Amino acid sequence: MTCINRGKSPRQKTDAITAKVTADQYADRLRELEFTINRMALGCQAMWELLRSRVGITEQELLAKMNEVDLRDGSQDGRMTPVPIACPQCGKPSNSRHSRCMYCGAALPKPHVFQ
Repeated sequence: MTCINRGKSPRQKTDAITAKVTADQYADRLRELEFTINRMALGCQAMWELLRSRVGITEQELLAKMNEVDLRDGSQDGRMTPVPIACPQCGKPSNSRHSRCMYCGAALPKPHVFQ
């Protein structure tokens, strides 16, 4: 055992081990999220460069579209917030971050390709 367990009760040792395992799990998840964000940033940059060179879209047009998409949820906050949607099968309300209706199990449409 490591020095963090020296002189502690069995309960304290168990709590310390549990805390370390939990911290390690969160560190792993953080690394996964950082990798995903970096990969998405790379993809976005590549798509932007293709659009700029092949279609001739300007940076001002891109920024205007980003602002338009940001405002779709009613708040200019630099992110796409999940929004309420109606299930196409049963009509009951759901959240756009879910892939299936919690009432009938039908697939829910995604308002954004990246959700």
